[in-house]
Amino acid sequence: MKSEQENSIGDSLFFAFLVLFIGAIVRIGASIYLPAMPLISDELYISKAMMSNTLTIYFVVFAIFTLVAGMLSDAYGRKRILMSGMFFFMLGASICALSESYEMLMFGRVIQAFGASMVPGTLMAMIRDACKDIRVVSLMGWLTVLSGLFLVAAPIIGGVLTHFFGWSSNFWFLSFFTFLVLSLTIWRMEETHPSHARVPIDFVQTLKISGTMLVTPSFILVLSPVIAFYAIQGAFLAAVPFILMGEYGLDPVLFGISNVNIVIGLFGGRYLGMHLLKKYGTTSVYRYGAYLAIVVALLFVMITLGVIGGLWSFLIIAGIFAIVFGMMA
Repeated sequence: MKSEQENSIGDSLFFAFLVLFIGAIVRIGASIYLPAMPLISDELYISKAMMSNTLTIYFVVFAIFTLVAGMLSDAYGRKRILMSGMFFFMLGASICALSESYEMLMFGRVIQAFGASMVPGTLMAMIRDACKDIRVVSLMGWLTVLSGLFLVAAPIIGGVLTHFFGWSSNFWFLSFFTFLVLSLTIWRMEETHPSHARVPIDFVQTLKISGTMLVTPSFILVLSPVIAFYAIQGAFLAAVPFILMGEYGLDPVLFGISNVNIVIGLFGGRYLGMHLLKKYGTTSVYRYGAYLAIVVALLFVMITLGVIGGLWSFLIIAGIFAIVFGMMA
């Protein structure tokens, strides 16, 4: 049972707002610079394929070190790991903003992703430490809702910043925003995982558990489609700025606004997926998602071949793709 002191932390309005701001860092950081990708490519003489690597490396590093973050927060406390993550995220964003080469940009993205990986799991653990059950559900719900809003807002903010101040302003914005949140965390956030509750790091046991999971057929069956769709989503995110801004001539601001249909599709797909899951089970969700994915793939092929065309056609098909991803996620 949580102590009265822990509950008082979790019931604090300041704690709730700070948790939401910390959660915003990762969400905004993942997509704010999408409208700037073509401009970065031009100014740093980076090919489209190489530019896509800045997304790929971010997601790969993020995924790898997310596993480590949980162990670190259990061993050294939540606040210390959160602060470290925000520091490295801020450092990585600053390196990206100052980049004058592909190598420097990639290095900045690696540092940024490492910092970001320390945040989500640690933040969830902090909420569970500090809050009563009903408060946990409430904060988790708000994080989910605001995550959707950040998905819409980040590209729009990025588009405005890119249009008026250049591509590096996206990363300076991230660095400044993270600095403010980090300062508030240092000043007011209390530790929710006391010393007596901490457990030593056991990398060997963690690797054993992870290895067992990776060879379990039921786990692989559930995880494989999700991994595949995340990979496809990464490829889509890397390509869509060049398509909409290069082929269809949208400026960075309009590109940011065009992401609204993606978010609507994600939420719609998530709702549809949950409905199908309750009614028909996991296998049916994957089956229907796969059928719809095939339809989307054929529609994209038709766009490529010129059978169908136009900006609105692309946006509608992209929205359907987002529905598929929302179902499978």
